[in-house]
Amino acid sequence: MRGVRLLSSICLLVFLTGGCASVPFLAAMDVMNVAETGKTGYDMATGLSSRRTLAQDTSPDTQAVARLRAALDAQGGLLRFAVPVVTQGRAYVVGTYGSPQELERARKAVRSIQGVTETTLCLFPFGSRPPLGNTDGEIRDNIVRLAGLRTNDVRVHVVEGNAVLIGLVRTKAEQTQLQDSARIAGAATVRNYVRLMAVK
Repeated sequence: MRGVRLLSSICLLVFLTGGCASVPFLAAMDVMNVAETGKTGYDMATGLSSRRTLAQDTSPDTQAVARLRAALDAQGGLLRFAVPVVTQGRAYVVGTYGSPQELERARKAVRSIQGVTETTLCLFPFGSRPPLGNTDGEIRDNIVRLAGLRTNDVRVHVVEGNAVLIGLVRTKAEQTQLQDSARIAGAATVRNYVRLMAVK
């Protein structure tokens, strides 16, 4: 009991002599540390953005993709989820449709898009996927793995079990390997729109 009183007295003495002054001082230090951290974070953010500005892709193909996207979004329904791809002025619309009327609306919507020389609809009936086998994502991953793809010039889409291959390759052998990989991976059908790069 005596020890507890002694400890209480010491704490009270410290608080009365220097404690009152030290508490505001510590609080002020914490505020300063927070402010300094915030300033450093702001300086880093503004410094990075002033040094490195992101270059916006304004290529004709990218602009055509945006126009296709807007045309599909305007149709609503399943067409809103279709993926537009444009490579060297050739457009592809990959996805599903819910009815023959929706498919016809898609044809009309993409008929004349600025910056597109021709458009291919790669749309499949919604719910037409074979009941057995791998999922679309698994088939796609297997195609990429089997073909040994290491390039952004080729896009692989799988919709309702059907593979759609779009892009550019350097050799006929790569083109054939992609086709074979899609079949081995279990795609119900393969639409191969992969073309050979022009030789410079």
